[in-house]
Amino acid sequence: MTEPQKVLPHVQPFVERKTQPKKSGVDTRGMLSLVTMLVSLAALTMSMMGATRLIFDIFNDGFANRLEGMLVKIVVLGFAFFFGWGIGLVSIRGFGNLVYPIIIKIYSWACLAAVGLLYIKVIQKLYMQAYDSLHFWAYLLMLLGGLFVLICLHLLVEEHDLRPYAIPLLVISVLQLFVIVYRYVFTDNPNGWMLLGDFTIFIVMISLSALMLMHIGILSPLRGQLNRIFNEDAVLNNNGNEV
Repeated sequence: MTEPQKVLPHVQPFVERKTQPKKSGVDTRGMLSLVTMLVSLAALTMSMMGATRLIFDIFNDGFANRLEGMLVKIVVLGFAFFFGWGIGLVSIRGFGNLVYPIIIKIYSWACLAAVGLLYIKVIQKLYMQAYDSLHFWAYLLMLLGGLFVLICLHLLVEEHDLRPYAIPLLVISVLQLFVIVYRYVFTDNPNGWMLLGDFTIFIVMISLSALMLMHIGILSPLRGQLNRIFNEDAVLNNNGNEV
Protein backbone atom coordinates (compact mmCIF):
# COMPACT_ATOMS: atom_id res chain seq x y z
CA MET A 1 0.00 0.00 0.00
CA THR A 2 1.55 3.23 -1.10
CA GLU A 3 1.33 6.60 0.68
CA PRO A 4 -0.53 9.35 -1.13
CA GLN A 5 1.76 11.99 -2.63
CA LYS A 6 1.74 15.40 -1.00
CA VAL A 7 0.55 18.26 -3.14
CA LEU A 8 3.31 20.85 -3.37
CA PRO A 9 2.33 24.50 -3.50
CA HIS A 10 2.54 26.13 -6.88
CA VAL A 11 5.68 28.25 -7.14
CA GLN A 12 6.28 30.52 -10.04
CA PRO A 13 9.66 29.82 -11.64
CA PHE A 14 10.41 33.48 -12.18
CA VAL A 15 9.43 36.33 -9.90
CA GLU A 16 9.54 39.79 -11.40
CA ARG A 17 10.69 42.51 -9.06
CA LYS A 18 9.73 46.07 -9.57
CA THR A 19 12.78 48.28 -9.78
CA GLN A 20 12.94 52.01 -9.52
CA PRO A 21 13.68 53.67 -12.83
CA LYS A 22 17.12 55.18 -12.99
CA LYS A 23 17.26 58.92 -13.00
CA SER A 24 18.59 60.34 -16.19
CA GLY A 25 19.40 63.80 -17.40
CA VAL A 26 21.17 66.73 -15.75
CA ASP A 27 21.27 67.48 -12.04
CA THR A 28 18.76 70.31 -11.76
CA ARG A 29 19.79 71.31 -8.25
CA GLY A 30 23.47 71.42 -9.18
CA MET A 31 22.75 73.41 -12.32
CA LEU A 32 20.66 75.95 -10.40
CA SER A 33 23.38 76.20 -7.78
CA LEU A 34 25.97 77.00 -10.45
CA VAL A 35 23.79 79.47 -12.35
CA THR A 36 22.76 81.40 -9.24
CA MET A 37 26.38 81.55 -8.13
CA LEU A 38 27.52 83.02 -11.45
CA VAL A 39 24.66 85.55 -11.53
CA SER A 40 25.31 86.62 -7.94
CA LEU A 41 29.07 86.84 -8.50
CA ALA A 42 28.61 89.00 -11.58
CA ALA A 43 26.25 91.39 -9.78
CA LEU A 44 28.46 91.69 -6.69
CA THR A 45 31.57 92.24 -8.80
CA MET A 46 29.93 94.97 -10.87
CA SER A 47 28.62 96.74 -7.76
CA MET A 48 32.03 96.67 -6.06
CA MET A 49 33.82 97.92 -9.16
CA GLY A 50 31.27 100.71 -9.46
CA ALA A 51 31.72 101.58 -5.78
CA THR A 52 35.48 101.85 -6.33
CA ARG A 53 34.91 104.31 -9.16
CA LEU A 54 32.47 106.26 -6.99
CA ILE A 55 35.02 106.56 -4.20
CA PHE A 56 37.58 108.01 -6.60
CA ASP A 57 34.99 110.54 -7.78
CA ILE A 58 34.23 111.59 -4.20
CA PHE A 59 37.90 112.19 -3.39
CA ASN A 60 38.32 114.29 -6.53
CA ASP A 61 37.49 117.99 -6.59
CA GLY A 62 34.11 119.10 -7.84
CA PHE A 63 32.18 116.47 -5.86
CA ALA A 64 29.63 119.01 -4.63
CA ASN A 65 28.76 120.04 -8.20
CA ARG A 66 27.82 116.44 -9.10
CA LEU A 67 25.88 115.61 -5.94
CA GLU A 68 22.65 114.69 -7.74
CA GLY A 69 24.48 112.37 -10.09
CA MET A 70 26.22 110.77 -7.10
CA LEU A 71 22.88 109.93 -5.51
CA VAL A 72 21.73 108.20 -8.68
CA LYS A 73 24.94 106.18 -8.78
CA ILE A 74 24.49 105.12 -5.14
CA VAL A 75 20.95 103.90 -5.85
CA VAL A 76 22.08 101.90 -8.89
CA LEU A 77 25.02 100.34 -7.04
CA GLY A 78 22.85 99.52 -4.04
CA PHE A 79 20.28 97.78 -6.24
CA ALA A 80 22.99 95.73 -8.00
CA PHE A 81 24.57 94.72 -4.69
CA PHE A 82 21.36 93.64 -2.99
CA PHE A 83 20.29 91.75 -6.09
CA GLY A 84 23.58 89.84 -6.13
CA TRP A 85 23.40 89.33 -2.36
CA GLY A 86 19.90 87.87 -2.53
CA ILE A 87 20.77 85.50 -5.38
CA GLY A 88 23.92 84.49 -3.53
CA LEU A 89 21.87 83.71 -0.43
CA VAL A 90 19.64 81.42 -2.48
CA SER A 91 22.67 79.73 -4.05
CA ILE A 92 24.37 79.04 -0.71
CA ARG A 93 21.46 78.43 1.65
CA GLY A 94 18.82 77.24 -0.81
CA PHE A 95 20.83 75.05 -3.21
CA GLY A 96 23.72 74.17 -0.87
CA ASN A 97 26.53 75.60 -2.99
CA LEU A 98 29.84 74.61 -1.40
CA VAL A 99 32.15 76.61 -3.68
CA TYR A 100 30.54 80.02 -3.39
CA PRO A 101 31.23 80.42 0.37
CA ILE A 102 34.95 80.15 -0.37
CA ILE A 103 34.65 82.89 -3.01
CA ILE A 104 32.63 85.05 -0.61
CA LYS A 105 35.36 84.74 2.03
CA ILE A 106 37.90 85.95 -0.54
CA TYR A 107 35.62 88.87 -1.41
CA SER A 108 35.25 89.63 2.31
CA TRP A 109 39.01 89.96 2.74
CA ALA A 110 39.17 92.11 -0.41
CA CYS A 111 36.41 94.32 1.01
CA LEU A 112 38.29 94.60 4.31
CA ALA A 113 41.46 95.61 2.44
CA ALA A 114 39.48 98.27 0.55
CA VAL A 115 37.99 99.61 3.80
CA GLY A 116 41.45 99.70 5.38
CA LEU A 117 42.94 101.65 2.47
CA LEU A 118 39.93 103.98 2.49
CA TYR A 119 40.35 104.53 6.23
CA ILE A 120 44.03 105.45 5.76
CA LYS A 121 43.10 107.86 2.97
CA VAL A 122 40.47 109.49 5.19
CA ILE A 123 43.05 109.85 7.98
CA GLN A 124 45.31 111.62 5.48
CA LYS A 125 42.50 114.02 4.51
CA LEU A 126 41.71 114.72 8.16
CA TYR A 127 45.36 115.44 8.89
CA MET A 128 45.58 117.92 6.02
CA GLN A 129 42.36 119.62 7.24
CA ALA A 130 41.53 120.50 3.64
CA TYR A 131 37.89 119.38 3.54
CA ASP A 132 34.43 120.82 4.11
CA SER A 133 31.40 119.41 5.95
CA LEU A 134 30.03 117.78 2.80
CA HIS A 135 33.23 115.87 2.15
CA PHE A 136 33.51 114.88 5.82
CA TRP A 137 30.07 113.23 5.83
CA ALA A 138 30.93 111.58 2.53
CA TYR A 139 34.07 110.11 4.11
CA LEU A 140 32.11 108.81 7.10
CA LEU A 141 29.37 107.31 4.94
CA MET A 142 31.93 105.62 2.70
CA LEU A 143 33.53 103.95 5.70
CA LEU A 144 30.16 102.85 7.08
CA GLY A 145 29.14 101.63 3.62
CA GLY A 146 32.28 99.51 3.31
CA LEU A 147 31.66 97.94 6.73
CA PHE A 148 28.02 97.35 5.80
CA VAL A 149 29.08 95.45 2.67
CA LEU A 150 31.49 93.40 4.79
CA ILE A 151 28.70 92.49 7.22
CA CYS A 152 26.37 91.53 4.36
CA LEU A 153 29.02 89.22 2.93
CA HIS A 154 29.52 87.82 6.43
CA LEU A 155 25.82 86.90 6.64
CA LEU A 156 25.97 84.92 3.40
CA VAL A 157 28.25 82.26 4.89
CA GLU A 158 27.11 80.08 7.76
CA GLU A 159 29.32 79.91 10.87
CA HIS A 160 31.42 82.82 9.65
CA ASP A 161 33.56 84.66 12.22
CA LEU A 162 34.07 88.42 12.00
CA ARG A 163 36.69 88.68 14.75
CA PRO A 164 39.76 88.29 12.50
CA TYR A 165 38.45 91.14 10.34
CA ALA A 166 38.39 93.51 13.31
CA ILE A 167 42.12 93.28 14.03
CA PRO A 168 43.36 95.33 11.01
CA LEU A 169 40.72 97.99 11.70
CA LEU A 170 41.82 98.25 15.32
CA VAL A 171 45.45 98.69 14.21
CA ILE A 172 44.47 101.48 11.82
CA SER A 173 42.38 103.12 14.56
CA VAL A 174 45.43 103.22 16.84
CA LEU A 175 47.36 104.72 13.93
CA GLN A 176 44.72 107.42 13.63
CA LEU A 177 45.05 108.18 17.35
CA PHE A 178 48.79 108.72 16.89
CA VAL A 179 48.08 111.02 13.93
CA ILE A 180 45.57 113.02 15.98
CA VAL A 181 48.04 113.50 18.84
CA TYR A 182 50.82 114.51 16.47
CA ARG A 183 48.59 116.91 14.49
CA TYR A 184 47.20 118.81 17.47
CA VAL A 185 50.21 118.68 19.80
CA PHE A 186 53.39 118.66 17.73
CA THR A 187 52.40 120.88 14.77
CA ASP A 188 51.80 124.62 14.62
CA ASN A 189 48.44 126.34 14.16
CA PRO A 190 46.05 123.36 13.88
CA ASN A 191 42.37 124.12 13.37
CA GLY A 192 40.83 123.12 16.70
CA TRP A 193 37.29 122.97 15.31
CA MET A 194 38.26 120.11 13.02
CA LEU A 195 39.20 117.99 16.00
CA LEU A 196 35.52 117.09 16.23
CA GLY A 197 35.75 115.40 12.83
CA ASP A 198 38.82 113.42 13.85
CA PHE A 199 37.17 112.25 17.06
CA THR A 200 33.94 111.32 15.25
CA ILE A 201 35.70 109.08 12.73
CA PHE A 202 37.89 107.56 15.45
CA ILE A 203 35.03 106.78 17.85
CA VAL A 204 32.83 105.28 15.12
CA MET A 205 35.55 103.04 13.72
CA ILE A 206 36.96 101.93 17.08
CA SER A 207 33.46 101.16 18.36
CA LEU A 208 32.49 99.06 15.35
CA SER A 209 35.82 97.25 15.43
CA ALA A 210 35.39 96.50 19.14
CA LEU A 211 31.88 95.13 18.56
CA MET A 212 33.21 92.86 15.82
CA LEU A 213 36.01 91.66 18.08
CA MET A 214 33.78 91.07 21.11
CA HIS A 215 31.53 88.73 19.11
CA ILE A 216 28.52 89.32 21.36
CA GLY A 217 25.97 88.08 18.85
CA ILE A 218 24.35 91.30 17.63
CA LEU A 219 23.79 89.73 14.19
CA SER A 220 22.61 86.39 15.60
CA PRO A 221 18.85 87.19 15.38
CA LEU A 222 19.17 88.16 11.71
CA ARG A 223 21.29 85.11 10.92
CA GLY A 224 18.81 82.91 12.79
CA GLN A 225 15.93 84.35 10.79
CA LEU A 226 17.71 83.58 7.53
CA ASN A 227 18.41 80.03 8.72
CA ARG A 228 14.77 79.50 9.66
CA ILE A 229 13.57 80.68 6.25
CA PHE A 230 15.73 78.23 4.33
CA ASN A 231 15.27 75.39 6.82
CA GLU A 232 11.50 75.66 6.41
CA ASP A 233 11.91 75.57 2.64
CA ALA A 234 14.06 72.44 2.94
CA VAL A 235 11.39 70.71 5.07
CA LEU A 236 8.70 71.54 2.52
CA ASN A 237 10.84 70.19 -0.31
CA ASN A 238 11.46 66.94 1.56
CA ASN A 239 7.72 66.49 2.05
CA GLY A 240 7.18 66.85 -1.66
CA ASN A 241 5.32 70.14 -1.49
CA GLU A 242 5.99 73.16 -3.61
CA VAL A 243 7.91 76.05 -2.16
